[in-house]
Amino acid sequence: MPMKVLIIIFTTLLAVTSCSASNEVRHNNSQINKPVLQRAPQRLMAPVDLLDAKSLYIKGITQFELGDYERSRDLLISAKSLDPESSGINYALMDVFLELDDLSNAVYYGSLAINSDPDNKWYRLKLSETYRQLGEIDEAIEQLNAILENNPNDIDILFLVASIQSNQGRYHQSNNTYDKILKLTGSERTVHYQKFQNFTNLGKTDEAIAELEEIRKLSPGNLNTLHTLSQFYLENKQSEEAKKVLNDALKMNPRDPETLVGLADIHMNEGDWQTGGEILNRVIEDTMVNPTNKVEIVEYMLSRYQFEQGNDEFFKTAQYMIETLVVKNNDFGMSHALAAKFYSMIEDYDKALNYLETTTTLMPENDSAWRQRLQYLQMENRFEETISVGLQANEYVPDDALIQFFLGSAYFLTEDYENAIKWLKSAADMPARGPFKSMILGTLGDAFASTDNWEEAYESYENALTYDSDNDVTLNNYAYYLLERDKNIEEAKAMAQKALAIKPDNASYLDTMGWIYFKLGDYEKAKEYIESALNAGSTSAEVMEHMGDVYEKLGDLDKARHWWEKALKEDEKRNHLQEKLTQN
Repeated sequence: MPMKVLIIIFTTLLAVTSCSASNEVRHNNSQINKPVLQRAPQRLMAPVDLLDAKSLYIKGITQFELGDYERSRDLLISAKSLDPESSGINYALMDVFLELDDLSNAVYYGSLAINSDPDNKWYRLKLSETYRQLGEIDEAIEQLNAILENNPNDIDILFLVASIQSNQGRYHQSNNTYDKILKLTGSERTVHYQKFQNFTNLGKTDEAIAELEEIRKLSPGNLNTLHTLSQFYLENKQSEEAKKVLNDALKMNPRDPETLVGLADIHMNEGDWQTGGEILNRVIEDTMVNPTNKVEIVEYMLSRYQFEQGNDEFFKTAQYMIETLVVKNNDFGMSHALAAKFYSMIEDYDKALNYLETTTTLMPENDSAWRQRLQYLQMENRFEETISVGLQANEYVPDDALIQFFLGSAYFLTEDYENAIKWLKSAADMPARGPFKSMILGTLGDAFASTDNWEEAYESYENALTYDSDNDVTLNNYAYYLLERDKNIEEAKAMAQKALAIKPDNASYLDTMGWIYFKLGDYEKAKEYIESALNAGSTSAEVMEHMGDVYEKLGDLDKARHWWEKALKEDEKRNHLQEKLTQN
């Protein structure tokens, strides 16, 4: 038999013996003192019954320790039938029924155990816990109060009562209990904090602040307490008190970012941009402050800038901080990354790109910086640079779908379709969310279409729409290429209409719709849509040529020649327009 079980058996044997003995004493005294409950007369226990009860009890406890709760229950119930007054057996049955998730029976046997031994603290604690699980909170507290009747200074029980009261939203009662604890222990940080939480839940800000002030007295150097206290003063519209608390915090740690940001925030909210900026700039200029802490402060400023656009004073402060951060921490990659973020926010992409280049030099594994750099290069139509930077990025951050997509797109826009297909296919093979995967496949379809590889193009378009049926770019391009090859014009019309419904003012989509009507022979309708495309700002030579073709069909050759000439001037490579002009 394992040693643990032997110890349990020895311990529980003593428990049963003592329980039986105490029952016997209580029985003998029952003529003098009334029992807790009136019971029917019991037959006298024979010694052999007690021995059998102890044996069954030990076996039941052993099965409980082994995890066989049903067998344990059966053995303990048999023991109880032989010794019904044993508090130890009834308590053990409560434990078993708790494990079996039979809370009603657990309460029943726990109550029997307490009736036999009403002063047993542990029995009442277990019964209180069981009542809590049943949601019978008043009964749970009643058991704890019964313990306190005999032990009114039991701190652990008082804490438990206060906690239960607080969890049940009985915040006033909870605080009254915490006051009892304070009388016993003196001023205690944990107790004041719990009272602070209760007052906060009651919406009593003044009382909550008073508790925080007590905590402050106990640990005057605790910055977290001071930060919380200042926040409560602010919520109570006592900004001067909040500033005093934060200034006290600065005396303890003049370089603490949270304190400085909090203090600057108060000044800025009051419209005192100069003081707020000076507080933060003092930190940025301090060479002793960790660069990471400076970054936190600048990030705070950038988060505020989104709501302060148009505020010249704030802009100057933010810009000064950014530039100072870079100068003072030139070898710290994150300072350049934040500068790039700031200049991208004000749409100065040239400066943003300069800072991103330094960021990727100092932090070549920073995938986000590479992606932003490629995105801005592509936005600026710097496609050759996009390719050069994209190849570098792929070395440091391989297998990145977005980086490879930018590479493939740049190759496509420089008409290097072989490399475009290579990189776009690679990007498409990588995990990505549906809309982005659709974008990759749609662009791959465009690349295949540019090489007249129509079977691959249509397959890519179909796959793109499987991932995102509302990909308007793919819907439009797929429709247009079907038209160019006179394939499934009605299907093309449906896709073009869907794209136009998503973006009704898109010049390219309007032109596609107009060209569909041209192919269907409805030239007036075609003219209407293509005119809309031109009015929407299209300067595409192709749209101008389409306008000329429409006027040709409508018999207005002067206007047809006008638009063909404009198209040729826009794109001198359209040599076939010379033939149209000559013939008409």
